[in-house]
Amino acid sequence: MVSDLETKLLKETIIALRKELESLHHEKGVQIQQAVADANAEIRQLRESIVELRDQLELREAEHEERMQNVRLQHEHELAELHETITALRGKLGK
Repeated sequence: MVSDLETKLLKETIIALRKELESLHHEKGVQIQQAVADANAEIRQLRESIVELRDQLELREAEHEERMQNVRLQHEHELAELHETITALRGKLGK
C-alpha cells in the first residue's frame, strides 16, 4: 500500500501543480487583457488617423474646387473679352 509519506508527497505535488496551473491561467488572462487593450488602442489610433486624413482630403478637395472655379471664371472672362474684341474688330472692318 501507499505509505503516509507517499500520500503526503502526492498531495503536496497536486497542490503545487494546482497553484502553478492557476498562476499560468492568471498570467494568460493578464496577457489576453493586455492584448485586447493594445488592439483597442491601435484601433482608436487608426480611427483618429482616418478622421484626420478624411479632413485633409475634404480640405484639399475644397481648395481644388475653389481653384477650378477661379479658372472657370477667368476663362469665361477671357472669352467675354475676346468676343468683345471680335465684335469691335468686325465693327471696324464693316465701316
